[in-house]
Amino acid sequence: MQRVLETLGKMGSEMVELKHRVSEQNDMIRKLNATVYKQSTIIQGQEDLIRGLEVQVQESKEEFQRKSDEHDAELKRGHRDLQREVAAVKEQLAQLTQNLNASGEVTLSSGTRATFADIARTLPASPPTSLSSVAVPRKQQTASDPLHCTIDTSRVSESKKNNAQIGSIRQAIETEMRAMNGQETWRDEAELQMVKEAAQKTAVEGSRVMRDQLYPVRVDNANRTAILDAEGNVLPGAIEALSAENRVTIGKISWLSKRESGKAYGSMVVYVTKKRDAERLLEGYYFDLAGESATTYVFEPRTGPIQCFNCQEIGHKAYSCKKQRTCGKCANVGHHHRECTAIEPKCVPLMLESLRILQLNAHKSDVVQQSLMNDEDLKDFAALAISEPHARNIDGKVVTSPTGHHNWTKMIPTCVRDGLWPIRSMLWIRSDLEAEQVPVPSADLTARYSDLRKGGDGGVSVCAKNDEALTNAIELLRDVIDRFRNGTGRRTDVVLAGDFNRHDLLWGGDEVSASRQGEGQPIIDLMDDFGLSSLLPRGTKTWQRSDEESTIDLVLASAELADELTSCVIHPTEHGSDHRAIQTTFDIRVPERTFPQRLMLKNAPWIAIATRVEDELRPLPWTVGVQTQADQLMRVVTKALRDLTPRAQPPPYAKRWWTKDLTRLRRTYTYWRNQARAQRRAGQSRPDLEQRAKEAAKEYHDNLRRQKKAHWDDFVIEGATSGGLPSI
Repeated sequence: MQRVLETLGKMGSEMVELKHRVSEQNDMIRKLNATVYKQSTIIQGQEDLIRGLEVQVQESKEEFQRKSDEHDAELKRGHRDLQREVAAVKEQLAQLTQNLNASGEVTLSSGTRATFADIARTLPASPPTSLSSVAVPRKQQTASDPLHCTIDTSRVSESKKNNAQIGSIRQAIETEMRAMNGQETWRDEAELQMVKEAAQKTAVEGSRVMRDQLYPVRVDNANRTAILDAEGNVLPGAIEALSAENRVTIGKISWLSKRESGKAYGSMVVYVTKKRDAERLLEGYYFDLAGESATTYVFEPRTGPIQCFNCQEIGHKAYSCKKQRTCGKCANVGHHHRECTAIEPKCVPLMLESLRILQLNAHKSDVVQQSLMNDEDLKDFAALAISEPHARNIDGKVVTSPTGHHNWTKMIPTCVRDGLWPIRSMLWIRSDLEAEQVPVPSADLTARYSDLRKGGDGGVSVCAKNDEALTNAIELLRDVIDRFRNGTGRRTDVVLAGDFNRHDLLWGGDEVSASRQGEGQPIIDLMDDFGLSSLLPRGTKTWQRSDEESTIDLVLASAELADELTSCVIHPTEHGSDHRAIQTTFDIRVPERTFPQRLMLKNAPWIAIATRVEDELRPLPWTVGVQTQADQLMRVVTKALRDLTPRAQPPPYAKRWWTKDLTRLRRTYTYWRNQARAQRRAGQSRPDLEQRAKEAAKEYHDNLRRQKKAHWDDFVIEGATSGGLPSI
C-alpha cells in the first residue's frame, strides 16, 4: 500500500506538471492565433491598396488616352487650317504674278533691256514715285555674290596710319570715280575694274588692292600628272583647262598632298571666283579632271600660329622678315626648301622663341623610358612629364631608369609609397633652367616652380588611376595651385599635365558614351575654380590598345598661359607605350641654352702641356710658403690643361651605349605604327600593318635590351682586365 500511495503521489505531481505544460501551450496557441489574425489583416490591407492602385492606373491610362486623342484632333485641325492658308497664299501669288506679267516694261531707245547701271545713270535727283517706271534688270546680283573691292592696309607705315582709315579711303575712291566722264553714278560689275584702278591711284602708300573673293573646294583623288610637273609645280595652262572642263572660273590651285611623295593621286584645293559655282561643285560631289572624275568636299583650312616661311620662326610673316632665308626641310641657311637636296628632314631650332613640354605615360616600362630619354630631338624641351615611370624600390631608395642624365635634372615625388613601384609620376627639367621642387604629400604628383619671366610658372605631373586617387589628387592640386599663386605675390601660370584616366565630352569629343559622361566632373570643377583651360584639341586620342582608343591624358593651363599657346599636338615619335606622347608649345622666350664643355684628357697633348707648365713655373718665386707654392702649381697646370686640351661635345643620349641603329629602329617602329593607326581610324581593317607594327616594336625593344646588356658585359670585362674602374 505504501508503494501504491507513493506511485499515486508521483502520478499526481506529474499530472500537475502536465496541466501546467498544457496551459503554456494554450497560451502560445492563442498568441499564434493573434499573430495570424494580425498578418491576415495586413495582407487584406495590402490587397485593398493594390486594388486601389490598379484602379488609379486604369484611370490614368484612360485620362492619357483621352488627352492624346484630343491632341491628335487638335493637330489635324491645325494641319487642315494650314493647308487652307497655304492654298490661299498660292492663289494670291498666282494672281500677283499675272498682274506683274500684265504690267508694262520700260525699254531703252535702242530696244534692248536696260541694265541696272544704265538706269542708275538716268535717274533724276529725286527718287521715283512709282516702281512701275523702272525696268527690272535681266540678272540681279544676289547676296551670295556681292560685288566688293577689298583693300589691305596692314603694310601701311605707322606715320601714315591716320590716312588709311575706312572713311577716307572710301571718300577718295568715290571722288576719283565721279571725276571720270559719265561716271557720276556707278553700280554694277562692269565698272568694278574701274573702281579697282581708282583705288590703286588714291590709296595710301603701303596699302594694296586685294583680289576678288575666292571660294575654296577640296578635290580628292586628283591625278598628280594632270596638275603638277616633275618638280612639283602647277602645270602652265592647268587652271584654264580645268576652268573650261568644269564650266567655272578658277583663281588658283594649291596641292595639299606631299609634293615629294611618289603617289599618283592626291588632294588639292581649287579656288573658284563665284560662290554659286563652288556650291554646284560641292552638291555634285565630282570634279572633272583630264577625263577622270575626282570627288569634292568642303575645304576646312587648319588655323595655326603665325609663322614666317622665310626664316621659319613664329610670330611674324615673311613679307616683313629681314633675316636670312632658312630651309624648311633641312633647317640650313641660304636656300629654299624646293631647292633642298637633303634626304633626312630636320627641325628648325626654336628654343629661343618657345617653351616646349612633353608628357608621356611610360607604363612602367624601362625600354619605353630609355627610348624617351635617348631621343636627341627632345634635348631642347624645357620639361618632360612622365606618368607611371619605370622606378623601382631597391633597398629603400627610388631607382629610376636612367638614374641620371647630363641634359636633365630629375624630380620625383617628395612622398613615396611602400612597394615595388613607389611613385607614379616624375619630372625631368632641362639642366640649365632653374626650377624649385614644391613638396606634395602624394606619390601621384610631382610639382615644380620656375621663374622663366617676370611672373612665374608652376608645372605639375599627374597620374590618377582610380576614383580615390583622383579625389586625393584634386584636393592636393587645389592646395598646390593656391601655394603657387599666393606664395610669390606675382602672376603665376599653372600647367597640369598627365594621365587623369577620366572621360568627358569636353576633351574626349562626341564619341564618349553616355555611361562614361560625368567621370571627369571633379576635373571640370577644378578648371572652373582656377580658370584652367584644356589645351589638347577636343577628340584627340591619347591612348590606344587593340581596337580601343580614348582621350585620358590631359594638358590643363591657366587662361593667361593658354592665350600664349602655339600648339598642343601628338608628338610624332613612338616609344612603345600604349599612350601617345603629347607636345605642348607656348610662345614664351626661354633663356639661351649653354652647353658645358668637357676636356678630352685622352687626347690631351701631354708633351706640350708639360713644356707649357715648365715655362710658366720657371719665372715664379719659390721661396714662399708651401701653400703658396701649391696654389701656383695648381693654377699653372689648370691653365695649361684648359688652353691645350681639346673639348668634347656632350653626348646627345642619356647613355653612351645608345647607337644610331637604335634611333633608326625607333623611327621604323614609329612609321609602321602611324600607318596602322591611320588605316584603323579610316575604318579599314589591315591586320598586316598591325602585325608589322608589333614586329617592329618587338625588334626595337629587343635590340635596346641587347645593346644595354652587351655594354654592361663590356664594362665588367674592362674593369676585370684593367684592374680599375672603367669609364661608363
